[in-house]
Amino acid sequence: FGALPPPRAPAAMGASAMQLLKWAVQLLALAYFLTQAYDIRLFAVREYGKVIHEFDPWFNFRAAQYLVDNGWHKFINWFDTKVWYPLGRPVGHTIYPGMQVAAAVIYHSLEALGAPMSINDVCVFIPAWFGVSATFLAGALTREATQSNAMGLGACAIMAVIPAHLMRSVAGGYDNESVAVTAIILTFYCWCRSIRNASSWPVGFATGFAYVFMVATWGGYVFVVNLVALHAAVVTLSCMARDKDDELKGLHKAYSLFYVIGVAGAVQIPVVGWTPLKSLEQISALLVFLGLQVLAFCAARRGKMTFMEYNMLRFKIAGVAVGVLAVVAACLWPTGYFGPLSSRVRGLFVKHT
Repeated sequence: FGALPPPRAPAAMGASAMQLLKWAVQLLALAYFLTQAYDIRLFAVREYGKVIHEFDPWFNFRAAQYLVDNGWHKFINWFDTKVWYPLGRPVGHTIYPGMQVAAAVIYHSLEALGAPMSINDVCVFIPAWFGVSATFLAGALTREATQSNAMGLGACAIMAVIPAHLMRSVAGGYDNESVAVTAIILTFYCWCRSIRNASSWPVGFATGFAYVFMVATWGGYVFVVNLVALHAAVVTLSCMARDKDDELKGLHKAYSLFYVIGVAGAVQIPVVGWTPLKSLEQISALLVFLGLQVLAFCAARRGKMTFMEYNMLRFKIAGVAVGVLAVVAACLWPTGYFGPLSSRVRGLFVKHT
């Protein structure tokens, strides 16, 4: 039968038991926070039933119903004569369709699983479902940033009850923000996860697709892409100052995947079009992308250069790149290629009472 393994020391067994107990308590706490997040958001359903409330959610529900009944092709070309009367509305080209697509996918998935639910009920519960997922993702993002389970649980507890999130994720309030908050946090989580270390860059694929979902869901995607670009720029400067080429290579791959997939997906959404490549408020993300390509080009030619020689190479090539970009911008500006700042961004500079 072979020799029996030596008995474990009591101290080691005690440490393992304490670790298991710690994990169990944390899992129970997470389950409690998520359960409470869901229960709080069902207050309106318990009081008034499964009804859509507020004006915008009613239109969003009607659009989701049209998508389910008629399919994507008719939906994207739908001209609704019953809204914006007497002009009518080309819905497919004036709506962020991510929320309706999410409702249709959930509706058909439940039907396929043998647990059908009416599209009205799906739209009623989507804010609560996505409210719970946003609560979980907020904890995951915090855990990724701090490497602390306790901090992640604290973020879950706050996100479950914070009024700013709660008011946009109550069951029945089927509006863009109810889905978009989940998409925002998912994009940030995937981005942070993709740059955890030099070998984490493949998660950039998920970051790109999460960002496409965000773009399809809400016009606030502008703030998301700029925040990711800003973070990438700061991390890039940190890597350059510390001469960490391996980290910079991982960052370059992760951001390139995010940007290429994200922009390629965003331009497919009719209401967005070519805005990611023409809007002044999104040019920063493009500049960061181009800057990382320049740095990757320099890294491929470093060889045995010293740190100072390497930086001189960077400055020379960056200078040429900036000159080329300046010429291109000077040629495009008079043509009206670059669009103005959107009202969302201009509103940040308007004095509010």
